[in-house]
Amino acid sequence: MPDTDMLDRLIRTPVRTDDDVVQLVSAVVGDPLRRQCWVLFLDDRSVPIPFLLPISELPSHPDEHVDDLGSLVADIVEQLAAVDVVLVWERPDDSMLQPVDWEWVDACACAFDEHRVRLRAQVLVHRGGASIVELDEDELAEAS
Repeated sequence: MPDTDMLDRLIRTPVRTDDDVVQLVSAVVGDPLRRQCWVLFLDDRSVPIPFLLPISELPSHPDEHVDDLGSLVADIVEQLAAVDVVLVWERPDDSMLQPVDWEWVDACACAFDEHRVRLRAQVLVHRGGASIVELDEDELAEAS
């Protein structure tokens, strides 16, 4: 269960560092319950916008709909006047991303880039906590 006092404080505080991102994501998502993805939005001051986009039941592997996701997120960014997004991978069992998860990480990073969505970070939430997903720029270039 998310800590509501901490969450109230965090949604009014700029997200400036990776630690800030991890704290925000941990407060928003709480304990991971199922395999899904979340999109969080940040304004021009890096303050979280009170709008969350949960995405469940993604296909097992990225497909042509990844571009649709990029387009949807770009539309929401425009409507909310967001500047950055944080993509969260909720994984209740795994403390590490599996190969198929890395496919999603890379595919979403590429789709968001194509739609000019600034990706502040991708975060893995698992039983042991949350951590920033480190993208290898060489892998990302190969995937696009």
